[in-house]
Amino acid sequence: MFELFNVGLEMQKRIIDIQMQGIEVAREMVDTAQRNVEAGQAATQAGEAGMKAMKGWMRLWGMRD
Repeated sequence: MFELFNVGLEMQKRIIDIQMQGIEVAREMVDTAQRNVEAGQAATQAGEAGMKAMKGWMRLWGMRD
């Protein structure tokens, strides 16, 4: 009877370990998604700065924007 109880506890421990691994994977996915969002925002800002610079250059040379 005691051995059966130990087997049940070991099974529960393994299930908890697997669930914790799943949680860690989910956290990593969220972190990766956040970095992707930040990279996208940085790219957008760089593109806007490039467009502003191009418009300034066009004005400098008398072109219409």
